[in-house]
Amino acid sequence: MELKAKDTYRIETPDFLSEDAMTSLICLYEPIIGKTSTTLYLLLHAEGRKQHNQESHARLCSLLNIGIDELERARIHLEEYLLLKCYVQESDTKNSYVYVLNAPLPSSAFLSSNVYMSIYTHAVGKKNAETTTARLTGGVSTAGFREITRRVNHAAGRETFDNDVVYTKVEPRYDFQNDDADISFDYEHFIATTSTLVFPVELRSQENLRLIGKLATVYGISADRMRILVSRCVYLDSMTFDEEKLKVLAAKTQPDITTAKDPYSLPPASFLQAKQKGTPLTMADKKILEYLSVQEHFSNEVINVMIEYILKTSDNRLVPRFVEMVAGEWARNGIRTKEDAMKYVSQNRKPSSGRRQKEDVLPAWYTKQQQGDDKPLSREEIEMLQKGIHAAGKKDEGNA
Repeated sequence: MELKAKDTYRIETPDFLSEDAMTSLICLYEPIIGKTSTTLYLLLHAEGRKQHNQESHARLCSLLNIGIDELERARIHLEEYLLLKCYVQESDTKNSYVYVLNAPLPSSAFLSSNVYMSIYTHAVGKKNAETTTARLTGGVSTAGFREITRRVNHAAGRETFDNDVVYTKVEPRYDFQNDDADISFDYEHFIATTSTLVFPVELRSQENLRLIGKLATVYGISADRMRILVSRCVYLDSMTFDEEKLKVLAAKTQPDITTAKDPYSLPPASFLQAKQKGTPLTMADKKILEYLSVQEHFSNEVINVMIEYILKTSDNRLVPRFVEMVAGEWARNGIRTKEDAMKYVSQNRKPSSGRRQKEDVLPAWYTKQQQGDDKPLSREEIEMLQKGIHAAGKKDEGNA
């Protein structure tokens, strides 16, 4: 379709280009798309941030001091390297275009792409490609140098190391804490399907990605649904990410339908909902599950065993203070696996049922809750509560 100077255009552009994005555009993209295409990209980005009405392509030709044919070739280069998406609405008199700019790949992603680096090396030559790679990765280029590394003999066995072996350390893509090793979330799918216009690279910090994974794990939210929630928490004008809003949105989301051979491996939201015969969870119950996962770093399996244990010992109630007390005790005892949790439950308590348990085990504590007393428990009250639970446990063992 031939582009005409009278055809109009509108632009949708990211509000912000990071320093790394600009470096990627100038140092990596420009040698393969050309200076005219690079200048066109920057002009469209600048125009798009302040554009209020449709403009004709004659304006772009004047600003770039090029003809309409050269402008079209430059635009096509941007399309070929996924920097621009083009939409058209045809009419008898003139066509209207919408240009959607994509942010350049981060320099690290560009350098790790075999396709892009092959094209780049062909454009600038091997030596310049090596220099660029070394400069952008923080290393020193060895292009043009001859290796004189001395072969060293092992002192004891006189064995020679193999200098041809490449010794590398592969860093994990998502380097979370050990306590978060059981995050069950498809990060690869989430990253691959989430546009940088929706969730900019600058906001994809380890802390934000970890929170996304933890919330998805505890509430049973898929990567596709989480992408929608994340998009509602990103503010491009200030380049900020609202973590608290994401917590609220995740808590309001119903769990995705999940099946598992081991029910304890289910997302805690799904497990608890199954325990109450499919009745939707209250917001208070969801915040308890979030607390156990995000703050206490318990795995799904441990949370589910703990929830089942607490429901049996507290007349099917999840009272926040009691949950926090049990969670603290389990954390101090180093309970981090399902096996540890099951062993602890079987050894420490065989809960009884009915009115006697409620009265004997937690009478003062439940009385306070029922009266709406939200003051913190005193040290003496906590000690009495713990003694009561311990004594009740021994009675149950004697009656078993």
